[in-house]
Amino acid sequence: MNAQRVTRIAGGISIILITAGCSTWDSMNRTQQGTTVGASSGAVAGAVVGGPVGAVVGGAAGGVVGHEAAKSYDSGVSQSAGNTAPSPLVRSAQQSLNDKGFDAGAPDGQWGPKTEEAVRSFQNANGLAATGQLDSQTIAALGIARPAEGTVAR
Repeated sequence: MNAQRVTRIAGGISIILITAGCSTWDSMNRTQQGTTVGASSGAVAGAVVGGPVGAVVGGAAGGVVGHEAAKSYDSGVSQSAGNTAPSPLVRSAQQSLNDKGFDAGAPDGQWGPKTEEAVRSFQNANGLAATGQLDSQTIAALGIARPAEGTVAR
């Protein structure tokens, strides 16, 4: 197989993976999106370097890496407005933000637009990337601890 054919095949695989992912992109969480993007880009890179076998290996490895990267970015918290279970981490963040003068609303453990805006304002004021998300740097700057695995929100 020549390099041009391998590249075309890998491109086709990527288009199929991305198209399949795009049809449900809005309903996917960040971890699923990371897996899709990682698998797609890994398949292309693997195909260019190692042909069809490389595409399969690259797709699998890229999917794993993308999944793990997105999972660690999420900080273990579902940060969508529709989250119904209170999160101890969000509750702690809200309390800390309120204590520091950033109005996050009632510390109820529910992630919403008011909490996100307070996080973004806090990040801006403290020289952090203003993502509006509870990443590890923001958690540390707020002086809160991440709850232990398996902690039940009450």
